[in-house]
Amino acid sequence: MNKQQLVDSIIGLLRTEMELMANTARTAHDEATHDEELHKNQFETPGLETSVIAEGQVKVATELRESIDAFRTLPLPEFGPNEAIGLGALVETESGTEKTLYFVGPRAGGLEVLCEGLSVFVITPHSPLCAKLLGRHSGDALPAVEGRAAMRIVSVQ
Repeated sequence: MNKQQLVDSIIGLLRTEMELMANTARTAHDEATHDEELHKNQFETPGLETSVIAEGQVKVATELRESIDAFRTLPLPEFGPNEAIGLGALVETESGTEKTLYFVGPRAGGLEVLCEGLSVFVITPHSPLCAKLLGRHSGDALPAVEGRAAMRIVSVQ
């Protein structure tokens, strides 16, 4: 899989989400500051509530912008067969009969992106799964977690 294409897909998803948040925040701000809202009495607070929502959406949009910047500047090293998993690695795992692709990114953990017809899950070093994968190599096995099969690292790119 082409990792640059994967990162471009991640950035595209983050950009779409950021634009949606920014538009929603603008709409909420406009509603909160509309003339009718400003002339309501102290017991009618939809304008205040809407402004709080808008503030939260602006914060999320800012975090998305920071994520986009982090992916834009992320080095994409090629991992050889004996190299340990690190930031920028594309990791294929196998658990039972199920294979899963993970991309170790700087932010946006939990994001699922479709690239070259395959689903790839973004994980960050802060996640428990990624913490277990970091420093491991292709062929390594992770012990089974309660109720799940053991996981084996099939490949690292």
